[in-house]
Amino acid sequence: MRTWVKVTLGGAALIAVVVVALAGTGAYYVFRHMETHTGGEPEAAQAIDAIKARFGPRPPLVEIVDPVRGDIRINRAAQASSARVDTIHVINWKSDTRELSRTQVPLWLMRFSTVNVLSQLGIAPEKFRLTVSDIEHYGPGVVVDYGSPGKFRMLLWVE
Repeated sequence: MRTWVKVTLGGAALIAVVVVALAGTGAYYVFRHMETHTGGEPEAAQAIDAIKARFGPRPPLVEIVDPVRGDIRINRAAQASSARVDTIHVINWKSDTRELSRTQVPLWLMRFSTVNVLSQLGIAPEKFRLTVSDIEHYGPGVVVDYGSPGKFRMLLWVE
């Protein structure tokens, strides 16, 4: 076998191992910090509204208007926030399981997410392009608030 083939296969294997290790680290961290309990929609709405109230009337960084048509708007901040963000928080409620779950993930872990990598490479369409730098520039606040009444609700914010 030629040397360049061995080097290429070895490089591909190394990249695969690194990707699997990062995915495993991310999954471990998310599940280790996850809190789940049974709750109804009013309890979820109350928890989400309390979090949103902390950040005032500023619109979320990502607005999902119509997911079927792909109508997603990213509200990039004109000026960079002076406050530093380092943690992504998620609260999620699903009606079918009546499960209310919360978790948090360090922001640096998102640097390895598909959304960030595709955005950095310029592969993602412009309206879906969202990088960790965009989130850091936006500062503390609601990143995504999305749901369907009676079915699910999800809030993602950074602090």
